Amino acid sequence: MTTAKGRWVVLAASLVALTTLPGCRDHEQNRALIVEKGFYQGPADEVLTEEERRELQRRGDHQRF
Repeated sequence: MTTAKGRWVVLAASLVALTTLPGCRDHEQNRALIVEKGFYQGPADEVLTEEERRELQRRGDHQRF
């Protein structure tokens, strides 16, 4: 009877561990939890060089029908 009880304890401890581990990811830390609707609050976009702009324009032109 003790073996079955021990199995339940191990199962319960495993479930608790598995459900709490995803909350520990580094990329989820320091995220904004309160957001304002309609306003982008992320990092600023990188400025494209003229050459990058021309390359994007060329790729877009290539995809037109």
